[in-house]
Amino acid sequence: MNKTILEKIVNKRKISIKKSNDDIPLDFLQKKSQKMPKIFSLIEKIYNSNKPALIAEMKRSSPSAGVLDANLNPSKKAKLYCDAGASALSVLTEKDYFNGDIKDLKFAAEKAHKYFIPVLRKDFIIDEYQIYEARCAGADAILLIIAILDEKSYKFFYRLSHDLGMDVLVEVFDEPELELAMKLSPRLIGINNRNLKTLKTDLSVFESLSKQIPKSCLKVAESGMKNSEDVKLMYEMGADAVLVGEALMKSRSPFDLTSKISNINLGKNHDQD
Repeated sequence: MNKTILEKIVNKRKISIKKSNDDIPLDFLQKKSQKMPKIFSLIEKIYNSNKPALIAEMKRSSPSAGVLDANLNPSKKAKLYCDAGASALSVLTEKDYFNGDIKDLKFAAEKAHKYFIPVLRKDFIIDEYQIYEARCAGADAILLIIAILDEKSYKFFYRLSHDLGMDVLVEVFDEPELELAMKLSPRLIGINNRNLKTLKTDLSVFESLSKQIPKSCLKVAESGMKNSEDVKLMYEMGADAVLVGEALMKSRSPFDLTSKISNINLGKNHDQD
């Protein structure tokens, strides 16, 4: 039986985590995590935003889009996003399929925190090592993907993240995943319009799942938004925030597109960048 791209990513991640643990032991990260400076809350940033909240993502490449920016400078990209008005940043740190690095998170966080802007570690988290590693690199929040976690792991990782002071963006794609996610009544749910097993996107995924989420929970629309019209559609469907990466990384004018999405007018603008 052929493995899905998601299964391949997870299998590679298991190998890379073991290597990281050999290089920098878990107990070292556990001690260091206790000395990290204060967190900038992603939840508070979205909740208190008086405009649609944009989580602007940086990544060098992806399985669906190929190479986006092989020479990504995370510090410069973070500055651009912050200057353009992003509410938060997301940094891809998975190496084998996205060419990311934990150092990208560190450099982006150092810059973003000067603007009091929170940073999310975007990765395929399957081990507590990655959570301590995220905190030590300056992450304010992490992503937990329900599709790759069982209930026990999900609950453990969620609580550990909170114990370390980090917010958690819980990602779902379908109703069974949403049902599991809601067992902890998370304050932040990400609805991924991309099926991680096939990589196909469908913006109607957000529409159907968001209706089943209580108003007490902040909703983040993820993936598949190619322009500001798509983003506007997500807001009209009830999104409190959007996570946009590929469109910003591909844009000829990333500052302008970031600014446009960050200050989106729910009126009639149309953008094909």
